Amino acid sequence: MNKRYIRLWRPLLAAMLAVSTAFLAGCEGVEDDAAQLSLLCGGAIRPPMAGTELDDEPGVIERFLNEHPDASIETNYGASNLLLGQLKLRGAGDLFFPGDDFYIEEAKAEGLVHETRTVAQFVPVIMVADGNPLEIENVSDLAQADVRLAVAEQRAAAVGRITPEIFAKNGVDFDTLDNIVFTGVTAPEVAQAVALGHADATITWRPVAKQHQHNTSIVEIAPEKNVFSPLVVAVLETSGNKELALAFADFLAGPEGREVFERYHYDVE
Repeated sequence: MNKRYIRLWRPLLAAMLAVSTAFLAGCEGVEDDAAQLSLLCGGAIRPPMAGTELDDEPGVIERFLNEHPDASIETNYGASNLLLGQLKLRGAGDLFFPGDDFYIEEAKAEGLVHETRTVAQFVPVIMVADGNPLEIENVSDLAQADVRLAVAEQRAAAVGRITPEIFAKNGVDFDTLDNIVFTGVTAPEVAQAVALGHADATITWRPVAKQHQHNTSIVEIAPEKNVFSPLVVAVLETSGNKELALAFADFLAGPEGREVFERYHYDVE
């Protein structure tokens, strides 16, 4: 290349690098100012987190942001195992809040978890048509041929993963059931199937069933024959703002967060 062009390009290149560096620094500054967190959250936990149109009170996220006005939280709701798969694939994120601590343990095994906080626990119940017309009294009754059963997908949802365990505790081999008429990806999906009359009964979380109490009924499962799911939020090793992520986890597990979860019928003891 002609020496004259080299002399011209060197100062131009230096100027371009300086502008690029300033631009990137500016972007980093904006990101820091925004203090954005990303949260992967189980679909059945959405109501207390985001609030609902049926409840005038704010959800946990809004309450937290009211105290941290410069922050923002981008939330992805879905089936717990699918969210774990996303987390493993992306290798990025700030917080993981699945419907069962089983998935937290899986994330720990992958070296993805920085710290955890226990928030509440899910209690499974039997959700049936309004008035319980089939007179279902326990889990073993769900195996009857005249019961149209909805279940959550074992490989996707937390409640789906533990459903075979609950049946086993009640003397029923889940793999032998031949009355399953609907399989949903999440706990809200199987609850919706019963609420709409597409199924007669399902096992879902109590707070999810409570959302449909105007046209369905709940049959409790004896504690010794049930399987409870701890709700644990994890701050991830991949978080770019662990201080803020830990503040949110502490808020979730603290009095204000637990108050919201209790309002939505979660067990916070």
